[in-house]
Amino acid sequence: MISIAAIMLKRRAMLNARCIALAAATGLMVLTAPSAKADPPAIAKIQAAMDTWLANRKPTEKVTGVAAYISFGDAGPAIEAFAGKVGRGQQDMPVRQDTLFHMGSTSKSFTAALILQLEAQGKLSLDDPLKKWLPQYPAWQDVTIRRLLNMTSGIPNYSETETISRIWVNEPSRELTAAELIAAAYPSSTNHLPVNTGYHYSNTNYILAGMIAAKATGRSYRDLVHEMVIAPLGLNSTFYENGTYPAAVIDRLAHGYFENPACNDYEPNCKVPANLPMMGRDVRTMNTSWTQAAGGAIASARDVDRWMRAVFEGHVVPPKQQAEWMALVSTKTGKPIADVSADNPNGFSLGLGKAVLAPIGAHWFYEGVTHGYRTLYVWFPEKNMMITLQTNSQPPPGTDKLHELLGTIYKIVGG
Repeated sequence: MISIAAIMLKRRAMLNARCIALAAATGLMVLTAPSAKADPPAIAKIQAAMDTWLANRKPTEKVTGVAAYISFGDAGPAIEAFAGKVGRGQQDMPVRQDTLFHMGSTSKSFTAALILQLEAQGKLSLDDPLKKWLPQYPAWQDVTIRRLLNMTSGIPNYSETETISRIWVNEPSRELTAAELIAAAYPSSTNHLPVNTGYHYSNTNYILAGMIAAKATGRSYRDLVHEMVIAPLGLNSTFYENGTYPAAVIDRLAHGYFENPACNDYEPNCKVPANLPMMGRDVRTMNTSWTQAAGGAIASARDVDRWMRAVFEGHVVPPKQQAEWMALVSTKTGKPIADVSADNPNGFSLGLGKAVLAPIGAHWFYEGVTHGYRTLYVWFPEKNMMITLQTNSQPPPGTDKLHELLGTIYKIVGG
């Protein structure tokens, strides 16, 4: 089902009439004229690909809508396309330009940006140990900020605990503090979560980093995000609150559906997952305080593109911090690597991922997942192209095929 596709370009006016004719025939809304990478045939193919993906994946992934934004640089074109509806209700509206989705862990880049900006201001260092800023956590006192951000701290992941799952199930409106999230992972006489070595993905790292940013400035993490990320870049469709969002934001947010019956990482011998009662739940109005600095932002696909382009093009932090931001560790060994390769095809920097994927080659990417939403972007620096997709479910393990839609779009516009 075609809902809306808006194509924003700045090219020859003589092609505008062709696009307007296409819009009348297909339901596309064309704002300006296309270029070779976004001509009417390509635009129609993208819309068809989105409609087909949505129809094919709806039974398994339980999605109702998908949004896409494809950009080719400041001077080039951009394609904005949508398919499906914002929810399962008969009266739910089509996904459109002002529809919002959770960014999930793609907004870990906000936390990295704050830390690196504060380092540039001389307020902290990536090599500061945790004990300098958060001495209340002596078990982790020697872990540096850098190791928090590149996921080599070994610290357990609070969001894979039964403690947090019980809150999701029984108290979905509960406003959690950062300290409460940390407590779910911190070692104690009754809490013995495994400590990892090498690379280990843990949301706890980013909650700690957000607390450090607040401690170093005397400002809340929420205010820092607004002052140092959202406002400077004019991200008018990006929002961050520690937990409760205003009605005006929720009204624009697509419904999000939890459809994942998997056990948590810290549920040994699990037969009945702690999250099972959440199956099928619409989490649109659920309190987001459980994620905070680890991935609590909400945005449109267009704003995700604008933000991530600013990051990769070096417009957020000075060159020294930019180099630190892009420095990779291997997700296989946890050791520093100069770049991804056949031996180390997957790398992680400070809240950013990089991979080698044939036949595309090396590219930066991230897929952020919350209980009912997914945001996926891929940055292709050699083509100056970014593709961002958003949809509205957390599906069962092994069934997430959002990357297949991205691959199809890539073949249409850049392959």
